Amino acid sequence: MKKLLNNYSTKFEYSFYCALFRVFIALFLIKDVIITNGLKNLLYKGVEFYIPTKSFLLEILSIDTNFIRNNFDYFNILYLIIIILYLFGVGKKFTAFMLYIIFDIMQQLNSVTLNGGDNLLKFILLYMVFINSYEYFSISKIKYKNPEFKKFDNFISNMGVLSIKLHLCLVYFLSAVHKINADVWFNGVATYYTLSLERFRGTTFNLYIAKNAFIVLISTYMTILIEISYPFLIWFKKTRKILVILAIMLHISISILMMLLDFQVVFILVQGFFFSNKEILLTINKIKNFQKKTKKMSNPIKLKNIFKISGIWIFIIIMLRVMYLLIKNYLL
Repeated sequence: MKKLLNNYSTKFEYSFYCALFRVFIALFLIKDVIITNGLKNLLYKGVEFYIPTKSFLLEILSIDTNFIRNNFDYFNILYLIIIILYLFGVGKKFTAFMLYIIFDIMQQLNSVTLNGGDNLLKFILLYMVFINSYEYFSISKIKYKNPEFKKFDNFISNMGVLSIKLHLCLVYFLSAVHKINADVWFNGVATYYTLSLERFRGTTFNLYIAKNAFIVLISTYMTILIEISYPFLIWFKKTRKILVILAIMLHISISILMMLLDFQVVFILVQGFFFSNKEILLTINKIKNFQKKTKKMSNPIKLKNIFKISGIWIFIIIMLRVMYLLIKNYLL
């Protein structure tokens, strides 16, 4: 236990990705503000058919919810300013705390459009309040004159990252348990019903996939397998990359096939918290070294080579098209 406390206090090993995640989430929230601005009368002001509900947090603070709704334009501007300050690391943890409070109020003002990604993001923003995510991509760093304060900050930051990882594992585990106890998932036909729904028809291939019993069976049980194994195997270095790749592939497929983009973006971004600064920088260096090697090996491209490469790609595209038509007409 002493060794663990010492390791958590000596160094914060996730400072790079925490800073990167802070920037990603700030841009993600700015996007949401821009998109929902045109629907503010319906979603937040309560002046159309949607029946508004009271904000529990505002009521605790003795602030009338209707006051915020009536002055929502000013509240929205304040929200945007806080996000921009958070993006550049201005105000540090105080700004992070204010962002969490306002984000929670925004969710309570409009709970109809929330999804699992929004719920996860709310908790992550709370954990990020305690994390020092200002070592990179910030106007200034947090400076401590007393080394003991620095150690305490490292410990709290590491505990914050651990909380995010444990929370993600809990989400996957509970989701897997729920699926195992649901008949459609247990019998291996869940993706058939999901892909057959018009609401989640993200591509023209959804119906073809739903009609293929083999793909339905594999996709259903693979989803359960990934979610049930993730909380246990993600902690081992040998299986971590495999689990992260599988999880990312799962969320990308859901975002494409079911049109749940925002939901999946949050879950994909959280995967990065399982990699330390050393692992991320090592990967970046490998990519740079690979690019240098390819530059040395590559010769100036001649016009004749361009035609050859173009011809090969055209042939590949034609063959893929032929294979698609064969699968569509004879297998699906």
